Amino acid sequence: MDEVGDLSLEAQAKLLRFLELGEFYRVGGTKKHHIRTRVISATNKDIDQMIADGRFRKDLYFRLGVIKVQAPSLNQRPEDVLPLSKHYLEEFSRKFGKTFTGISAKAEAILQAHNWTGHVRELKNLMERAVLTGKGPELLPADLGIASGARIESAAPVSDKTDFPPLPPEGFDLDGQLEAFEKHFIQQALKIAKGNESKAAKLLNINHHTFRYRKKKLLGE
Repeated sequence: MDEVGDLSLEAQAKLLRFLELGEFYRVGGTKKHHIRTRVISATNKDIDQMIADGRFRKDLYFRLGVIKVQAPSLNQRPEDVLPLSKHYLEEFSRKFGKTFTGISAKAEAILQAHNWTGHVRELKNLMERAVLTGKGPELLPADLGIASGARIESAAPVSDKTDFPPLPPEGFDLDGQLEAFEKHFIQQALKIAKGNESKAAKLLNINHHTFRYRKKKLLGE
């Protein structure tokens, strides 16, 4: 079941009854059917915030969330961008009868620098459009239509543009400093968001569950 966060409260009540009793009626039918099944559901919504707002039933969440798997966004796993791009390039080349043989180096750089707010679905749709409109045999930056050379330059490593202090001769406690850095910005985000965890997580570009885990780890709250 995809996007369960989009279900209306009425549909949530029906789904909850099905999960609890394992019975249902076919559309337009009057005979009750029983079934034993395993339900896998997914959503990209902040369910905790939806429950707080009264837009998602807590009892349904407990039924669905017996085992939870949190999938990182595409921006959090940039090493997957090119393998996925090449997979979709092959898939859509077969579908549309095209003869694409690969992705140019500049196009690869654009794909890796892009901010994938739409995650894998955005990448899939982009590659489908690029294959459909491109001439080949190599996928070019013009086929993508998502960034310019200026965007690639702006994606250069931060260390190339930022003046960091030099490494002391005696060494440096990297883990300790990273922890202090993260703790500082979690506190700042909470202050700006006036304690709203969901808003604070958005300020740091992480999901709510990850924010709560890091907050508890670093702040003990």
